Amino acid sequence: MPLQVLIVPRTLLLIMILAFILFQSLTASAAGEEEPRAEEQLPSYWMRQAQDQLRERLARTKDAITDSRRAKNVVMFLGDGLSLTTLTAARILKGQRRGGRGEEAQLAVERFPFAGLSKTYCIDEQTPDSACTATAYLGGVKTHSGTVGQSAGGERVDSVLQWAQRAGKATGLVTTTRLTDASPAGAYAHVRRRGEELEIARQLVEEEPGRKLHVILGGGLGKFADERRDGKDLLAQWRDNNPSGCFARSLKELMNCTADGTGSLLGVFSDNHMAYHLAASKEQPRLSEMAAAAIEKLVQKSQENGNGSGYFVFIEGGRIDHGHHETRVGYALDEMLEFDAAVEAVVRMTDPRETLLVVTADHSHTLSMAGYAKRGTPILGMDAQQRDLNGVPYSTLNYAIGKWQSLDKEGRRESPSKTLGPTSYTPSYIHGRKGVHSGEDVAVFAMGPQSHLFGGVMEQNLLPHLMGYAACLGSGVTICNQDKEQQDKDKDQETEADPDSS
Repeated sequence: MPLQVLIVPRTLLLIMILAFILFQSLTASAAGEEEPRAEEQLPSYWMRQAQDQLRERLARTKDAITDSRRAKNVVMFLGDGLSLTTLTAARILKGQRRGGRGEEAQLAVERFPFAGLSKTYCIDEQTPDSACTATAYLGGVKTHSGTVGQSAGGERVDSVLQWAQRAGKATGLVTTTRLTDASPAGAYAHVRRRGEELEIARQLVEEEPGRKLHVILGGGLGKFADERRDGKDLLAQWRDNNPSGCFARSLKELMNCTADGTGSLLGVFSDNHMAYHLAASKEQPRLSEMAAAAIEKLVQKSQENGNGSGYFVFIEGGRIDHGHHETRVGYALDEMLEFDAAVEAVVRMTDPRETLLVVTADHSHTLSMAGYAKRGTPILGMDAQQRDLNGVPYSTLNYAIGKWQSLDKEGRRESPSKTLGPTSYTPSYIHGRKGVHSGEDVAVFAMGPQSHLFGGVMEQNLLPHLMGYAACLGSGVTICNQDKEQQDKDKDQETEADPDSS
């Protein structure tokens, strides 16, 4: 009997230990603490996955839509942090600024014939940052949060702009952020951590594809000169590398550069990010003006090549995201309308028969538009009839997480009416140091050759493969080589059916 007393507790202890280990394993898995699968570390995994998805789309649409056009030019627009709620709220603001009730207004992308949704996760995070997303929508590979132009395993990932350069196209980059910020860096840089902006600046000037860009417009002058500790003057290097190039620091200089000379164009209009449009001086060009200058210059460079090979340009409205991070929705929506004006300008300047236009976002934000406000209610304000259970009015737009909760001294929620304004903080539910990204899908809009392929729900890393297909860029299947690929596939099937024939 004493022996049994000793055995039973030990057995129970072993069972409890095993149960605890199993519980820890299950909860770690549920919390997303598992490492990414080994194959996801490889760029080949994501490239193959995207090519498979491309072929699936081609098979799905071949009997419904016939489009044999090849895209001579590609313009990719990126609204940083451009959530679906931001689109809706900006549309209403656009209409209200024009004197209407707002809801009936139209954004430029609403006239694009095809739209879809993009899944934005990184391989290690449900809700992504702008670095891993840039590597996906420009390089075709999903990677770790914070990584630019590299796979999770550290291999170099070439961007679609480099694919375009190899095809002989003129290339350009336009942003309202620092040129070394995560989104624009995805066009040319390869770093493990997005914060390595001094190295990113060096790569832009010294390495391919950055040094071969014909148009570079944005902010962040300090990363190229004053902030450096390596003794390099990257602006002087750029001038040496581009003796016929033109350097602009203001709107006037940008216009002069566009009108004069045939060399490359570099415009850096601020020491840091470019100022919000609402706070900018008249000397700072608007995004629409930079986009127009880029298209004009790239058309010129394409014609200089002698073969009219076309161009690829990446245009980012980067400060939409910054307005959301500050939870100052007035800034975010105004930056969205600046982005909208840039899309309008490029639509007017291009021919949809030969130019593919793609508009999308890298990730979403936690902005919500809730309640039952009457039609025509100022989108940056509130319908005073919309109240909580305590009878306190609330604003139409709110954030899930942010700086300001609209609380009184006792910590109770109070009406934000006295505080709300065009550039004020917007109420949020959870108190945080700043607004945060959100993980839902983002919109994709397309117009031009092969734009029908951008419909439906897609992985974000499929986007450069779709653009590559349309413009015959990269090493995957394209509209230029798909017939040969089909012939090779048919030949392989014949060989498998009759091994003796080979």
